[in-house]
Amino acid sequence: MKYNICVPIKIKSADILELKSIIAEVLKSNPNLIELRYDYIHDIQLITQDFATALLANINPKIPVIFTFRAQEEGGQMKVEEKIRVKILKTLILSQPNYLDIEMNTEKRMLGELIELAKQNDVNLIFSSHNFEKTLAYEVISDQINNFLSRLREDYGLDSQLTEKIILKMIFTAQTFEDNLIPLQLCKELTKKNLNIISFCMGTLGIFSRILCVLNGSFLTYGSLVGETAPGQIDINTIRETINILQEDK
Repeated sequence: MKYNICVPIKIKSADILELKSIIAEVLKSNPNLIELRYDYIHDIQLITQDFATALLANINPKIPVIFTFRAQEEGGQMKVEEKIRVKILKTLILSQPNYLDIEMNTEKRMLGELIELAKQNDVNLIFSSHNFEKTLAYEVISDQINNFLSRLREDYGLDSQLTEKIILKMIFTAQTFEDNLIPLQLCKELTKKNLNIISFCMGTLGIFSRILCVLNGSFLTYGSLVGETAPGQIDINTIRETINILQEDK
């Protein structure tokens, strides 16, 4: 069974040579995707279209790339005024990565501007939601997703064809082992509806769903190589070894 592992890279500076070396090391691990986390940078003035394009050139066309500048309330490393953050996201879109990860709760007008710019530049969108405290009930999560999809259709005119291209990302924090079952169920059910979903639990107790989510329909899981970008992130090689063992007799 084919599955995707994405390795995140923290973009801390604009030192292209240093970042090129880090990217080369990550590529040796043969990830299916790479995520560049721009919210780790020490100076947002360094995030220019030329800089982002230069980084992209060191990865594409080898594998797809996700650009992210995470909001602080959902795990981002920098407190930035939302208007400035959206401006940065627009800059990242213009450099044309394969995917841009943006928060579902982005203000309506700003979200509309990002969606339109992404369509114009052929950038696929990952709409994400992170809960760093707990895992919600399955019914609550389903309602959140249905409401968001309705917003996409009614507020931004996304038709069913475009809706099937987007990726929904619902991330939680496991307080009990049983919490892992909720994102796994979510992955199975949404995949049946031809929706793209990424869902698992963070934290030590969430390791089970981090690994098994891709065997239940999740578009990808994240594996570390050069430092964690979320609680409980596992090394890419450990994920592969575990999945290979689970699949040996299938």
